[in-house]
Amino acid sequence: MRKANSIVGKIGKIRLSDYFPIFWEVDLNELDYKRDADFVISRVMDWGDCNNAWDNLELLYPKDLIKIYCVHQAQIFGNENIERLASKFGLKPEQFPRYVRKETKISRGLGMLTALIKEIHRK
Repeated sequence: MRKANSIVGKIGKIRLSDYFPIFWEVDLNELDYKRDADFVISRVMDWGDCNNAWDNLELLYPKDLIKIYCVHQAQIFGNENIERLASKFGLKPEQFPRYVRKETKISRGLGMLTALIKEIHRK
């Protein structure tokens, strides 16, 4: 596994473009992985694991910091993306703000039964 120091530019900076191909609209010369951790971690988690981006996050940031972003960022969308992140970082999908609980057949049936009972009582 690569260490953060193994991909260092000529001026001694980590080149985020070597880790993440998703910052096309940002001047990477101005982006600092330490100072801009909030932006980098949020963006990478939301975009998914293209080119092992989530593994690369762990090369640059402590796992505990990544977990904090997982459970406090409202920018992470999609149950599939959230479930994969949860699995990778040892979290529960329900801990993510945008996780949508899947309705089971039983709970759907109970909901329909409750609505039917209420309708009968109104008559």
